Amino acid sequence: MAADLKAHIDELQRTTAEKERYAKELEIAKGIQQSFLPDEAPKIEGIELVAKNIPALEVGGDFYDFIPLAQDRWGLVIADVSGKGVPAALFMALSRTLIRASTLANADPATAIGHANQLICEDSKTSMFVTLFYAILDSRAMTLNYVNAGHNPPLLLKGTAADVVLLKAKGIALGVTDEVSLQSVRVDLRPGDVLVLYTDGVTEAINDHDEEFGEERLVKVITENRGESAATILDRILAAITAFAGDRPQHDDITLLILKAR
Repeated sequence: MAADLKAHIDELQRTTAEKERYAKELEIAKGIQQSFLPDEAPKIEGIELVAKNIPALEVGGDFYDFIPLAQDRWGLVIADVSGKGVPAALFMALSRTLIRASTLANADPATAIGHANQLICEDSKTSMFVTLFYAILDSRAMTLNYVNAGHNPPLLLKGTAADVVLLKAKGIALGVTDEVSLQSVRVDLRPGDVLVLYTDGVTEAINDHDEEFGEERLVKVITENRGESAATILDRILAAITAFAGDRPQHDDITLLILKAR
């Protein structure tokens, strides 16, 4: 019995040490992944930009990016990798790198993301994919030229208008097939416009009654706070999700990117 007890204690100590090492490695991985995301949004005359990423686990598959393209031109990215945890985080790192490289080399959004898709398909040996919304913001002309690769359509509130415009475009997720056909769409921005880019962790947040937060609640929060700053709108959305979910744990990554035209 004494020998069995000693063996059990030794095994417990070994297992505990392995769990602590794994937890430490995940914490390091979390720090590395968060370092991939921009430290802060760029300062652009006439434009407010904010973004926030909240992984469901230590690491996740959502990401966003602000890419300097030329004077007065910025690439805005929000993306969601299929799956969760470490596999999604690794695929996220690959996708982010290839997307950034492709957008810096190609001025047209459809061409840039099409090239990124080819590179992702060449490098990926898994069945994972990534949905993405990519827009080129021209702050001088106050325009957005965008493509939507199977991502949740961002919500655009125009000035004081009651209607919400969904930024849809023809396209499928990246990494599914070598060749993708992406539709490039242009929209004009005016003072007071609010654009909200988000991943499905926002609308699919669940409460104790298994109800989803949904697009309708998201639109309501944005509409009620459209006169506030972009940072305040983001905070109000996150607060509404937290209040809605209650004690229900977060089951998917949450990412928001908000643009407001002054």
